[in-house]
Amino acid sequence: MKKIIYLAASLFAVVFSACTKTQSSEIQKQEASKTASLKTQAASTVTYTDESAFVGSLASYGFKNPTQLTLNRQATTAGYNSVYGFNIPAANQVKGFKWNAGDEATEDWRPQGICGFTWGTKTYLLVTWYGVGPADIATSNNAYKGTRLALVDITNMSNITYRLILLVQNKANSTNTLLYDKPTVSFNQYDSFIPVTMHAGGVAYFNQKIYIVDTSLGLRVFDLNNLIDAESDPDKSSIGKQADGSLIAFDYTSILPQTGYYKITGGGNPFSSVSLGTGTTATDKRLWTCQYETSGTPQMYGFPISATGVVSGPPTIVTPIDNTAAGDPVLRAQGDYRAGTKSFLTTTGNSSYEGSTARLVTYTDGATIGTRYRWPHGAEGLYLDGAGLLWNLTEYETSKYGQDNRTVFCVRLSDY
Repeated sequence: MKKIIYLAASLFAVVFSACTKTQSSEIQKQEASKTASLKTQAASTVTYTDESAFVGSLASYGFKNPTQLTLNRQATTAGYNSVYGFNIPAANQVKGFKWNAGDEATEDWRPQGICGFTWGTKTYLLVTWYGVGPADIATSNNAYKGTRLALVDITNMSNITYRLILLVQNKANSTNTLLYDKPTVSFNQYDSFIPVTMHAGGVAYFNQKIYIVDTSLGLRVFDLNNLIDAESDPDKSSIGKQADGSLIAFDYTSILPQTGYYKITGGGNPFSSVSLGTGTTATDKRLWTCQYETSGTPQMYGFPISATGVVSGPPTIVTPIDNTAAGDPVLRAQGDYRAGTKSFLTTTGNSSYEGSTARLVTYTDGATIGTRYRWPHGAEGLYLDGAGLLWNLTEYETSKYGQDNRTVFCVRLSDY
C-alpha cells in the first residue's frame, strides 16, 4: 500500500496587521479575541494510505456510479415534521422526508452523517448508518456489519427513492485494530473484503468521492464511481468473495469498496463529524471536523482539500463558544458546518425545550458568546447544499419514544 505523508510545519501562526496608534482599545480587544478563537495546528500529521490496488482487484465485476443504481426503497415527505422532538418553527421549515417504515423502526442501524451532490441531472443525498451493538441497544448485536450508506434521489421531492449500500474494505486490514474491530458475532467471512466497522459520524462529498470520519483514525475515502453489484444472501450471514467467485455482503446487493484512508495525528481526535466548508475565502475549501466531548474545550479543525481531493495539514483550529456564558465551549457536538468566520454545530444532551434536548449553536469568530436555536431531538450531521439549504437528520428508532423520530430535513441557512 502506497503512503503519502503531509507534515505540518513547526509553529502556530496567525498574523494580523499591526494596529496603528489611532486604533481604539476596543478594536484591539476584538482582534485579540479573534486570535484566541482561530489558529493553525502545529505538528499535525496527515498520512494517506492508497488502497486503489484493492479496488482494482474487483474491477472485473464492473463498476457503477450512482445514476446506474436501481433505487428500490421509497421515502415519504408525509409527517417528516411531526416526528418525536421535531420543533423547527413553521416559518423556518422548508422540506424533508422520512424513511420507509422498516428503516424508521430498525434497531440494527442508526443514521449519522449527511452530504449531497448532483450527478448528471440527478440530485442526491447520502446518509451514513452504523451497525448498532449492545452498548447502544441491549438487544441489538449488529455492529459487526459495519457501515452502510443510503443513496437518496431527491430530484423530485414527490417521488423520493433510495438504496442501501454496504461499505467494504480490503480483507488485509483485518489485523489492523485502527481499521477493523474484531467481531463478537460469528459469520461466514470469505476472501477479498470485510466490513468497515466505524461509527461513521459524518460524511462529506467532494469531486465524486466521499470522506467519512472514523472516530480515532481520521478519514476514510470512497469513490462513488466504484459501486459494485453483489449477490443476495437471504441468511444475512456471509461477506466476501466466495470460492465460486461470487460476491456476497450480508444480503446487501450493492457494495462500495474503500479506496484509501487518512490517519490524522496531532489534531482533531476524537472525530465526531465532517462537512465540506471553506476557510476565509470561498475558494479555500476545507473539510471541517468537530469533536464530541462532554467536558474540556472541544474544537473544530479545518483540513485543506485540494482541487483533486487531497487532504493535508496544517488544519485551522476554531474554538466555538456556546451561549450559556461567555467563553463556555460547545459540548456534545454531533454535526458541524463552517464558512468564512461563522460556525454551525448541532449539539445534544441539553435541557429539554419544545420536546427536544438538541440545539443548533452558531458562533462568529471574535464574538464573546454564541447563539442557540431550538432543534429537533437526536440531531446529527450537517450539510449545506448549493441552494443555501442546511440539511440535518435525526437518529433514533421508533421504539425509543413510541413514535417515529428519524427524519431528514432542511432549513434556510440565512434564517440562522
